[in-house]
Order: sequence, then C-alpha cells, then structure tokens
Amino acid sequence: MPTEKRIDCPALHKRSKSYPFGDRVPRTVKMFTTVVADPMPGVASALLQGDGPICPEGQIFPVWTNSHGAVAAVLPDGKHLGLRPSEFEVDTWHDLSPAPAASGVTLLAARANRVYVAGPMTGIEDFNYPAFKAVADQLRAQGYEVENPADHGVVEGAQWADYMAYDLTRLGLCGMIALLPDWEKSQGARLEVLIAEKLGMKVVDAHDLVTREAV
Repeated sequence: MPTEKRIDCPALHKRSKSYPFGDRVPRTVKMFTTVVADPMPGVASALLQGDGPICPEGQIFPVWTNSHGAVAAVLPDGKHLGLRPSEFEVDTWHDLSPAPAASGVTLLAARANRVYVAGPMTGIEDFNYPAFKAVADQLRAQGYEVENPADHGVVEGAQWADYMAYDLTRLGLCGMIALLPDWEKSQGARLEVLIAEKLGMKVVDAHDLVTREAV
C-alpha cells in the first residue's frame, strides 16, 4: 500500500450536486483491472511494458478527485491517470472531521510561558528601547516567549493610541507582565498593568524575574 499522504483535491473543499460519493472523498482506490493511459498509435505495447502511466489490477493508489466526482490515480512519479468508475473500488476515504480545537490546558500552558514587558518610553532617550531589549533578550534566553513593545519600533504617523491599541492585543496573549523600573510613571504601562490584573495575569518585576530565573 502506498505511503499515507493527504492529496489536496477540489472535492475536499467543494462538491457539486451531481457528486457521486455523498459526503465522502476517496483517498485510495483498489484497481479492478489494469488501466493504462490512452495510447497513441504504435506505443500501446510500450505502455503495457511499464514505460508509461499504468495502474495494474489489484494494486492500491492514492487518488485525486474533482468536485464532480471524477477520479484520477496519482502515480509514484506524480502523474495522474484518469479512471472510470468500473475500473476501481474505493479502498479508503479521507477523514473530513474538523481538526480538534486546542484544549483549555494547552492554551493556559502557552500563555503561562509568554511574558509581556512593560515600562516607560515617553520622554526617555531612545524611548527606553535598550532597557526593553535587554530584558527581553534575557528572558528569551531562559526559554520564555516574550512580547516586547519595543520590537515594533517607531511607526511613522502612529499616535500613542495606535501603539496602545496594538500592544494591548499582544498583552492578551500572555500569562505574565514583567515591569521595568519607573513603570508607574508611564500612563501606558499603568493601563497595561490594570488590564493584566483584570485578566488574572501574574505581575512581576522584570529584573527580579530575570535574576530569579538565572539562579
């Protein structure tokens, strides 16, 4: 049997009213008879010797199916060979069940390992980016996923509200907020801490977190 492989085809996405397989899409078929590509004059014997597309009786092939139910065998070299309904039986069907949603435990674990760095920027040289970057780099080196507002830098034409609207969407992905010195002097950082507390996030001192993790 060929190696299991999901071959993308039109029937997986849309099926016409005349589609013959109902709500199912063939994945592999077993040949009732040997099928070769329609030969050009003088080359039939070459095809039967295996020099062209051929599906031998009894073998199983993955298939490509269009939205109207036309089936083509997919050969090992990638070529497609059209099949008539009388030439095969469906061996296996594609699994069309939706992918399972991420569990609550998985989502909580992902948030727990993601840290948002908050602190003052306005009125500080280089917008305090060096301090943000230093802490972010240290936390990443310790295995944390870090949301660092300094990463997007200065965006031409953006106002304070634009930065906050974006940064707050990133904050919501995290399970912890790490605060730089003088964060309480920043209107934005105070807002981020308020929201973090409302979301039940852990609020920690950035440098304490770095030092604790480094020990």
